Amino acid sequence: MIYLVLGMHKSGTTLVARALHESGIPMGRGLQMGASYQELKYESNWAQEINDAILGVGRSEFSLKVTSKCLNGATLDERVAEKMHSGAGQFDSQYADWGFKDPRSALTYQYWRDNLPAHRLIVVYRDPLSVWRRYYRFIDWLTIRRPFVVWNDYNLRIIEALSRTKEQDVLYLCFDQLLSGRDEWERLERFVGRKLVEVCDPVQSANRFSGTLLSRLQYRLLRALAGSQVRDTYDRLNRLRLDQLGRIRNDA
Repeated sequence: MIYLVLGMHKSGTTLVARALHESGIPMGRGLQMGASYQELKYESNWAQEINDAILGVGRSEFSLKVTSKCLNGATLDERVAEKMHSGAGQFDSQYADWGFKDPRSALTYQYWRDNLPAHRLIVVYRDPLSVWRRYYRFIDWLTIRRPFVVWNDYNLRIIEALSRTKEQDVLYLCFDQLLSGRDEWERLERFVGRKLVEVCDPVQSANRFSGTLLSRLQYRLLRALAGSQVRDTYDRLNRLRLDQLGRIRNDA
């Protein structure tokens, strides 16, 4: 089975990809085992090159500048489609289970969907306020809302693209829940049908907002800055995940 990890930058896609790779589901060729987040993002060169071609921008482009506007209504080039087919065929001939991730696949999944063999999707999402805090040192007051706008763009693209996907072929994971307990990991293990290697960093915090008065004020200001559309998208993702949890409990 092919497992495609979808999610916005800085939202936990590397954590999930690393867990799969180190548990026997290759996420690319030549990826070393046990590398830290700073050393390796567990991204397949094959998938990256295809996304480069679809989006018309390379990996060196700052992530907040790579949005659905880069697609510009383009159709898939036949050479790119052939590269999708041939690459997937090579991986299929070598591995029973494999996968790939590149956060930009959240934007390009509509093209992957129609050109990959049978596959399953792992959608990992994160509180947009926490994502904003990962970007704040790279932005200024003129672009202060940009991380929220891009977060919304990526996650809306995922939700819209997955509207045609069978429920059993999609798993929604909350990054904060992955860091705070075993339940979310067990859901992922059931989805891929195997025990996963523990790859969480014990010092990484699930919630980057402390209980201080200053942090609470910052949280409220960021919520206001994010705007209702971003909050609505986050609520939609949470509902999709909770709906899955409810079906699992009913089946049990």
